[in-house]
Amino acid sequence: MPGVEDISSNVHRLVELTSGMNASTATDSMSTVLDKCTVVLEELRTIQILTETHSEGLSDQLKQMENSIQEIGSLFDRIDQLNDFVQKAKSDLDKLEKLYNVVDRQ
Repeated sequence: MPGVEDISSNVHRLVELTSGMNASTATDSMSTVLDKCTVVLEELRTIQILTETHSEGLSDQLKQMENSIQEIGSLFDRIDQLNDFVQKAKSDLDKLEKLYNVVDRQ
């Protein structure tokens, strides 16, 4: 079967290329490659765990930031209300002062 032979040949070449071994130590090189793959998979798993842990922390931080932004928005609304109140009070005081001056002149 030429397909199987081609695949076997390609795998053999890949093992030789990856491990830097020659054809006489193909079985050793395959175990070396598998060992390296195992180490890399363990490192990738560690990275995955760290990423998941940090992403959970980021999610919590984003929720806290969202709550803070909503509180800040509420504070700005209150500041706007206070500003309106101060402007109305100032306007009322100006009217009272004018009225006082009119009454005082009489």
